[in-house]
Amino acid sequence: MSAKANRVTEAYLADCAAPESGLRHALANLDVSATKRAAWPRLLPRPVVVDEAEYRAFGRDLVTVFDLVTSLPRRLFDGDFERFRTSLGLDDVHTTLMCRLLGEGPPPLYGRADVYYDGEAFKLLEYNIGSALGGLDMVGTLPKAYLKVPAVAEFAAEHGLGYLDMGSDLAGALRNAGKTIGAGEPVVAILEGPGGMTTYGHQRRAIGELLAEQNVTCLVGEIGDLEFRDGKPYLDGTGIDVILRYYGLEEMLEAPDGVELLEPVFRAHEEGAVVVWTPTNVYSNKGTLAMLSEFSADTTVFTAEERAAIDRVLPWSRMLGRPGAGPDAGRIEECVRRQDQLVFKPTGSYGGKGVVIGQEVDTATWRDTLDAGSRTGSLVQEIVRPNLETVVDPQTGESSEWYALWAAFMTPSGLSGGGVRAIPPGGTTVITMINNPDVRNTCLFTC
Repeated sequence: MSAKANRVTEAYLADCAAPESGLRHALANLDVSATKRAAWPRLLPRPVVVDEAEYRAFGRDLVTVFDLVTSLPRRLFDGDFERFRTSLGLDDVHTTLMCRLLGEGPPPLYGRADVYYDGEAFKLLEYNIGSALGGLDMVGTLPKAYLKVPAVAEFAAEHGLGYLDMGSDLAGALRNAGKTIGAGEPVVAILEGPGGMTTYGHQRRAIGELLAEQNVTCLVGEIGDLEFRDGKPYLDGTGIDVILRYYGLEEMLEAPDGVELLEPVFRAHEEGAVVVWTPTNVYSNKGTLAMLSEFSADTTVFTAEERAAIDRVLPWSRMLGRPGAGPDAGRIEECVRRQDQLVFKPTGSYGGKGVVIGQEVDTATWRDTLDAGSRTGSLVQEIVRPNLETVVDPQTGESSEWYALWAAFMTPSGLSGGGVRAIPPGGTTVITMINNPDVRNTCLFTC
């Protein structure tokens, strides 16, 4: 991190050393709604500080990477989307549903980049391009809550701290989406998949609350709760103009009536009765980053500026295989030799599912993982060592180090904020809220 950010962090930690420090106990004194507390059950005891200039420069690179990823069919496959999707290992069923609403151009800029800071620069691990983004509800809301604590407000004023507000950027994007179908002030529905509200309802309601704070009329429910009148979707009797899509393709395919539930939504979007935000997550496939990495030195594909952006932010990454293909023997042997340097990722999964870190397993397990992944669609990527954030325990005053996974949220405005998920060293370094109870969340302040 920059010297500026380090100085501010050191000052924050020094204040937390005092037993009665207002900063040390700020988390316990946050004034937030019951909805937000339910959505944020596991928080780190302090925010993280980032150099705004450095973070925004990385955000500009993320815009470039988004543009490059969404242009891959044209750049590498002469505009032949069929060849592009085959190279990614997407089957007919997934491709048909992913591309139903894609249209001729790229989707709108919207996503979450999962990032490590390696001590010198931010490095992009995954780019979740699509609408189902976890954690956005705390990007601007949690810093606002911290600033209501007098000790934090005083510290922020002294050190010139600020924050990026995802809420206003998201509200603006949804309003602009509504304008495309003539909705002046759109009614937005945040929709989960079948049964999704049971697991994720508190988080979706927190997003609804975030949008309500931006004066956006917002309802929350499941896709199966929709009713259609003359092709227009209604939720709880209210006509919907924009759907913020939190139902994933895999869960819809697993549901007995999932495809049937999707069809009237598809038609409503196609007929201009509603806007699905965003229409696809086809470019979120991890294989797209492997393609960028593999061709990053090719002067016939990317300009000098584009190649420089790829080199700045993207670790070495390569596709290992695709569904139906045989074992990629040459690549497997290379990856066995480099086991301690690599991480394995299934291309179409999310939430850390199937991720295997080479140095955390034995050689036989690693080879078996590579062999299986070579047949089903996967990539390998150079390990990036995450930075450590020091945290003072509010009760004991003891300091501990936590690995930090950064999240950078993107909207059509560009970089719109971020957050951090953190885990103490000692176990796996796969940092995901879904299957790791030790993970804690927090927000970012800029300096």
